[in-house]
This record gives sequence, C-alpha cells and structure tokens, in this order.
Amino acid sequence: MVSKMKKRENKVIFGPTKQISNLKYVLLILLFSALPSAIVLILAYDIIYIFLHSFILSVSLSAIISSTLGATLSTYLDRYLMRRGIRPPGIRKKEARTKYIISPESGQPIDEKVIKRYEKALAFSDKESENYVAELAMLGMMYLQNAVAYDNKDLYLRAKECLARAEEAVQEKRVSFETKMLVDNLRSRIETYKYRFGER
Repeated sequence: MVSKMKKRENKVIFGPTKQISNLKYVLLILLFSALPSAIVLILAYDIIYIFLHSFILSVSLSAIISSTLGATLSTYLDRYLMRRGIRPPGIRKKEARTKYIISPESGQPIDEKVIKRYEKALAFSDKESENYVAELAMLGMMYLQNAVAYDNKDLYLRAKECLARAEEAVQEKRVSFETKMLVDNLRSRIETYKYRFGER
C-alpha cells in the first residue's frame, strides 16, 4: 500500500483524470461540433450565394466559416469536459507520457513551465470534485519543492495557501483515504520546512 501511494504521489497528472471512451468522444464531436458546422455550411452557402452570385466564393467563404465554427465548438467541448473532471482522449494520451518527480528533499526544482501548465489545468477542474482537492495538494507540493530548491519564501507561502484550500475542501466534502494522505503529506512537508523560512 505504501509503495503504491508513493508512486502515485510522485506522478503528476495534469488536470482531470476521468476517462471517456473514444466512441463517446467521437459521438460528442459529431453532435456538438460536426453537425452544427454542417448546418452552418449549408446556410452560409445559400446566404452568400444570394448576395455574391458566385459559386466559388460562396463555397470558399462558407467553408471558412464552417471550419472556424467547428474548431471553436471542439475547443469549448474539451473545456466543458475538463471542467467536469473528464480528460479528452488526445490530451490524456499526450500527458500520460510525461512524469515529473515530486520530492522537496531532492533539491531539484520543477520547470516553471510545468507548474504553469498545471495551474491552467487546475483552473478547468470541477471545484466540487475530489480530483480538485488532490490537484491542490500536488500543486502545493510543487510550490514547496521549488521553494526549497530556490530558497524562495513566496513559493513556500503559495504552498501553504494550497494546503489551506485543500484542508477546507476536505472538511466540506467526503474524499478518499488516498486524497487525505496527499493533503496530510503536504502538511507534514510544510511543517518540516517551516523553520527554514522563518516560521515557528
């Protein structure tokens, strides 16, 4: 059990972690992106042709409008899923190939780009979900690791802020034992390093 917990703690997974099958995702794309785009393509062609009386221009402009709408709707669909703790298949496969070791004792900083990406992913998480609590704890641990590596008290205070938010969320909702362990681990690590940053 301990080894499993340690492995999970050391792997940073960006954003939501619930899975959605490729078939369901394709159906959602067809329903909320492809179908509206096709309807707009037909309507745009008819309207543009009435004014321009040019087949080539009508097809070109309507195709541009339709493809732009399709791309926009696909983006909003991905954001909608991520806000509900569901990672779209393409994003999940990309992120699953990358692992980052979380260990303040190592003295090795975490790339700022990684933290920024994690912050953005956290912003899309459902704040009412257990996943959000776990991500807060992980982000706090990342702040703490860089605080130790760079001897930066501001990052240490960010870690404490994440801990406070995670503890508040734990009190308001029921979470699993593993999520509680993540929060407890962050609290323990902060206690370990508080003297280094001038706290008693």
